[in-house]
Amino acid sequence: MAALLDPLTGDDLLHVRVLQAECISIDSGWNARDVRSAYWRFYVNSRDGASVLLADGAYPLRGGWVHLIPAWVPFSCRNGERLTHLYAHFDPVGVPGALVRELFPRPLSFKPDAALAEAAQRLASALAERSALAERTQSTPALLCQVKAVLYQALAVTFASLPADRVTRCFGLASGRDPVVPALRYIEDHLVEPIANAALARVCAMGVDHFIRRFRAHVGQTPAQYVLERRVAQAAQRLLYSSESIETIAESGGFPDRFYFTRVFTRRMGLAPAAYRRNGRV
Repeated sequence: MAALLDPLTGDDLLHVRVLQAECISIDSGWNARDVRSAYWRFYVNSRDGASVLLADGAYPLRGGWVHLIPAWVPFSCRNGERLTHLYAHFDPVGVPGALVRELFPRPLSFKPDAALAEAAQRLASALAERSALAERTQSTPALLCQVKAVLYQALAVTFASLPADRVTRCFGLASGRDPVVPALRYIEDHLVEPIANAALARVCAMGVDHFIRRFRAHVGQTPAQYVLERRVAQAAQRLLYSSESIETIAESGGFPDRFYFTRVFTRRMGLAPAAYRRNGRV
């Protein structure tokens, strides 16, 4: 895991942004269809019974195991048992969607060691206690750190199982020394504005044609594709985690109008914005 630290600067090359964490009971009502998100999911179930359905078949969520569903993986849910469901939605910041799809095309599962199993159980108890106290909208710094600690342990197992070249690929852009990183940062700061390739090339001190080739080689998408995906990803999170209207999300998210937003969002996420919001968080 030394690759997670920049050998020259010691900079932390990975951090996780937590969107949601809960410990709930689920039953046969846990049956959302055509789920696809721009964030990752962490699941630990108390017993067998639940599955996610992929294009090539069912993927059982074994009780007591850690399950990670990477961003952009499309799936549906199926459950026939009443069970306790510990889950977290999170975003490993700085890893482009195209790279996630290349390196993590399917869910990941493993039996946790004693330390991670105990940490997950403590987290489940803390989240259940918060829910019982009707404080679900409040997260203390201690609880947030507890969630992140469990997620980092799960990611440590995941990245330790990857070949070294894939780990290097995954964190090359997060290191800050990649030549197209200034463009990625510029895009995040200007998502609601028109973004021209010339402006991106300029912040990277490159000619436009050379920049486009380098960007595609390093990120796996053209600049325009990446910008559109980032806008859709932010809109998807706002649909689930805010009460803003679809019109507001579209207009303040860099889309000219709701109709164009709906067309682009549906093509990328598999559901129209209103249906995506109704599908909820699973």
